[in-house]
Amino acid sequence: MIYVYRNGEIVPKTGKNGVPVYRFKDYESPVTGALITSPRQRERDLNKSDAYDPRDTPKEFRQVKEQRERVNAGFTGRQLDFWR
Repeated sequence: MIYVYRNGEIVPKTGKNGVPVYRFKDYESPVTGALITSPRQRERDLNKSDAYDPRDTPKEFRQVKEQRERVNAGFTGRQLDFWR
């Protein structure tokens, strides 16, 4: 939960209509089917399945990967006859 300093005291941050604001949205694990309700559970679930979220990788890693995919997309699978 997110807290803010308001009117001289620390209180839970609320959004519209007084609903508490959370940064993490619950989801069902595609691996185990369990409900993931916190970032720590998400990390554990990813580690159990030896997976990673591409959004967690550094920007440079994503740029290199995208460049490699663009280069490989142009490969037709034909081997050129260099000996002729």
